[in-house]
Amino acid sequence: HIERPMTDPKPNSSEQNTTHFGYKTVEESEKEKLVADVFHSVAGKYDVMNDLMSFGVHRLWKRYTIEMSGVRRGNSVLDIAGGTGDLSYAFSKRIGPEGTIVLADINESMLKVGRDRLADRGVAGNLEVVQANAEFLPFESNKFDVVTIAFGLRNVTHKEVALKEMYRVLKPGGRLLVLEFSKPKNELLSKAYDLYSFKALPFMGKLV
Repeated sequence: HIERPMTDPKPNSSEQNTTHFGYKTVEESEKEKLVADVFHSVAGKYDVMNDLMSFGVHRLWKRYTIEMSGVRRGNSVLDIAGGTGDLSYAFSKRIGPEGTIVLADINESMLKVGRDRLADRGVAGNLEVVQANAEFLPFESNKFDVVTIAFGLRNVTHKEVALKEMYRVLKPGGRLLVLEFSKPKNELLSKAYDLYSFKALPFMGKLV
């Protein structure tokens, strides 16, 4: 069991005062606002962007995440950085009315889109919507059977703090699933991936 630090972690050097925002290095204090501005601007078109940029493959990854979760009826699930609610919707059908799904996101615009879409799809009785920072989760320890964060860890300033928080709220024997991009090991594929990431993705994002 790992408790959350009583205070925010203090950087030990000037190097630790900076972090990554996309492919730029920024001050840690700036990152949360920069991320928020991006998601405020794209909330209504977030799913369209994901479909375009991943050629729809993100839906297969999320389906695989659901299968790996081992979620059952009556379970409690925390969907961190849940955004527009596609994972929350899939979980809600599996846990049934006796279970609980918590859709959590730090961004108010994304949360509103997710809440409205889930309501339109008939998800209500077993759904809770919470605006929350992954680094300071407002939940008691040992609360959830499953915790997920899909394509959200990259946007967290102190990832190690957020991971400790996820561990803290997870029940013993529960499962944490982190869905995120990584670096291809094949050199040719890696070069193609970098070209797509540095050139194509920013252009497509700007258009959308």
